[in-house]
Amino acid sequence: MTDAELDDRLAELLVRYDVLTAVQLERARAYQAARQSTLAGALCELHLVADDVLRPLLEELTGVRAVDPSLLTVYPDFIERTNLLIPPSLVSGLVVFPAQMELNAIHVCMVNPTDGWTARTLESLSGCRIIPAVIHETALVAAIEKHYGKYIQTPPRYVVDGGRQSAEDVYRGLLGQSLDEFVQPVVSLINRNRDALQRDPGALESIIRDPLIIRLVQQILCRAIEAGASDLHIEPTGDVLRVRARIDGAMRVRHTLPPAAAGPIIARVKAMADLPIKPSPVPLDARIGYDLVWGRGIDLRFSAVPSITGEKIVMRVLDRARRRWQLTDLGVDEDTRAVIERAIDLPNGLVLVTGPTGSGKTSTLYALLDRLNEDGTCILTAEDPVESRISGVTQVQCDEAAGLTYAAALRSFLRQDPDVLMVGEVRDAETADIALKAALTGHLVLSTLHTNDAPGAVLRLINMELEPFIIASALRLVIAQRLIRRLCPECKAPVAPGSPRFAVIAQGFPEDVRARLAEAVVYEPVGCDACERSGYRGRTGIFETLRVTEPIEELIIGRASAAAIRAEARAEGMRTLRLAALEKVLAGETSMAEVLEHTVADAAEPPSGSGVRA
Repeated sequence: MTDAELDDRLAELLVRYDVLTAVQLERARAYQAARQSTLAGALCELHLVADDVLRPLLEELTGVRAVDPSLLTVYPDFIERTNLLIPPSLVSGLVVFPAQMELNAIHVCMVNPTDGWTARTLESLSGCRIIPAVIHETALVAAIEKHYGKYIQTPPRYVVDGGRQSAEDVYRGLLGQSLDEFVQPVVSLINRNRDALQRDPGALESIIRDPLIIRLVQQILCRAIEAGASDLHIEPTGDVLRVRARIDGAMRVRHTLPPAAAGPIIARVKAMADLPIKPSPVPLDARIGYDLVWGRGIDLRFSAVPSITGEKIVMRVLDRARRRWQLTDLGVDEDTRAVIERAIDLPNGLVLVTGPTGSGKTSTLYALLDRLNEDGTCILTAEDPVESRISGVTQVQCDEAAGLTYAAALRSFLRQDPDVLMVGEVRDAETADIALKAALTGHLVLSTLHTNDAPGAVLRLINMELEPFIIASALRLVIAQRLIRRLCPECKAPVAPGSPRFAVIAQGFPEDVRARLAEAVVYEPVGCDACERSGYRGRTGIFETLRVTEPIEELIIGRASAAAIRAEARAEGMRTLRLAALEKVLAGETSMAEVLEHTVADAAEPPSGSGVRA
């Protein structure tokens, strides 16, 4: 709700409840326009509405707790602590008032808690969850002047969209500082309290409430996410606390901290996930779902496992606000895109996306759903977890502990008149059986499977003791994929032809491909500031598509080996993952090293004249 909308709705309530006459409201509106204030502030300054009358109205409109201005008193040491998380300049510029602090939450009074932007901004700056409360402008300004007078240079004045640029400047300024500036005060704090941490069980909670710890953890997380991390690892090794991040698919050490920092930092991250801060003897899963990163809706899927050196924390970065993906955005070439789109344009059948964990299967499924998502199509998904929200699609969060398994969700979906079903993963024979039967009864079913290549998916389904003739009848397409790193365009360098790596990677390729490779200009990574000395920046996908044609159906029914299915598919024109990766090399997008790392050599060339593309 914008400030103008809040004022209009407040005016409606005032008249509806006979608090003001039309003449009094007109007078207040005129005063508001002259002073460029809020309507609630104008009413208070003109003494037209008492505080105890205005508070319940604001509470009704905003849905959050209204604060009595007479009780808005805080201690100086509290302000000094919160100043480290919410600078006084922003308290004045945003016209907000931190009133209370919990283990991982700050209660903040504000004029319009429904705008969302103010709370998100304060979460990005403080690293804590923000719990808003509402208070009228006059009381809020008076409280800031009383308690923050010695910290601010200019009197607070509420302005619509005020303080936005200065807030982002503060956020970017923190990221620009060396992390050592945040680490050293925390190390000193922990050393000073080392004895207390050993004697007093409550000392750990006191330590992780300290703004120094809160700020350090927030900086560790934000810097990794801003650098493009997909996963963040916090690992006590006994000798050090190691912080690593997976960026562009490669694990990188981001920070190495003293071992004494392990307990408080891990406890702080657990508090952010609303988990008990004491070490747990069993694995824990949770979610950090507030806005830590400026301008981005990021959730962190949290996992903790106990080890002999302490709890290891891994956080998967999930983007809440996603744009619609096209297959070409993921690295799909035009020929492969045409094959995939022909399959998903069919009215029924099963389409599987395969590959190891972290190969981009979910992104591909979402791209397919984006293409299918129309007003005339009913789409239901069963996911664990729901990684991104898709407008117009009914997404169900599965929970095995509560009995909502993939199989249970699929059974219910069939009674929901669907056109398209998506199940996050075929994990067991029951799920696979329901998915195949749904595909045979007029539904298009999309799912994933953990196999190394496309032919292996067929073998996996057969090994689940499913009838081969049902698999052959229902399965339409298998997409195998990997993610490989893109070369940094700022520093990539050409490799001289004739390098030994050319001979190694050429094995298993058709003759015309080897000829192209011998004449091509390919590149290798170098490393620069733009790519953090890695030589790579970003990732792209490589894809292998197995169409279930009549010859493939016969092989499936005959329980043929994966090698036989692969040979037939290649004879029909299937481009393997290695061939797809090579095309990226020839286009200057990736390196030979990435091809060797993420693909295996093709066992043999298909028969001459098979139509395999270079």
